[in-house]
Amino acid sequence: MCIYLQLNKKINYMYATLSADIVSSTSLSKEGTIELKQKIDSLFQLLGEKFPGFWGRQIKGDYIECLIPKVSDSFRIALIIKSYIKSITLPEVKQCKNFQTYGIRIAIGIGEMRIVDKEEGILDGEALYLSGRAIENMTSPNKGTLSIHISYAIQPSALNTIAVLTDAQMNNATKKQSEVLFYKLLSVKEEDIAEKLGISQPGVNSHSSSAKWYCIEEALNYFEQIKFENYE
Repeated sequence: MCIYLQLNKKINYMYATLSADIVSSTSLSKEGTIELKQKIDSLFQLLGEKFPGFWGRQIKGDYIECLIPKVSDSFRIALIIKSYIKSITLPEVKQCKNFQTYGIRIAIGIGEMRIVDKEEGILDGEALYLSGRAIENMTSPNKGTLSIHISYAIQPSALNTIAVLTDAQMNNATKKQSEVLFYKLLSVKEEDIAEKLGISQPGVNSHSSSAKWYCIEEALNYFEQIKFENYE
């Protein structure tokens, strides 16, 4: 059954944007920062192949902006990014508990975009304002590192509650559990995940269960059934 998001204002086209910043990035060395950027670039290339129209870029060192034309993909993409960051191995990360626990802060904005010009590197619009303002207000990681904000929505609180609860669950995941969640979010089969990680399939299932994948999957199913209507 589709869930319809009720809007109180007509808009031309709904986009989703992600604004994000790496937690405790200042603890990384120059070499670590460069390696992290290379890993994020590789992730964005993968996401571009998996989700047509996805556009991600890393600016100002630890700050990330992403554009997602298909709004229903945005929650999954946010969780993929978070699980990927939490699974990264860097020498400095072992000394930084906040990075290990939270990895990244992400705000999802859903609304209009006035300018989308990948060639010129220009993004401008309500969706980006929403995610950008939200990430600025995430001052303390232990108060939440994932939120959803919708332009013109009458009741956006339900989606934001789902985001907060899912985020809290993922923050409890270990590095190995985060690796498993990353591939599960990409819809990779458990036997293939086992081969990629060099562990048994029962081991994958155990990590998945410990990370409460069934709760994360339920939240994803709810979000992805929403009909984000576009108006002329």
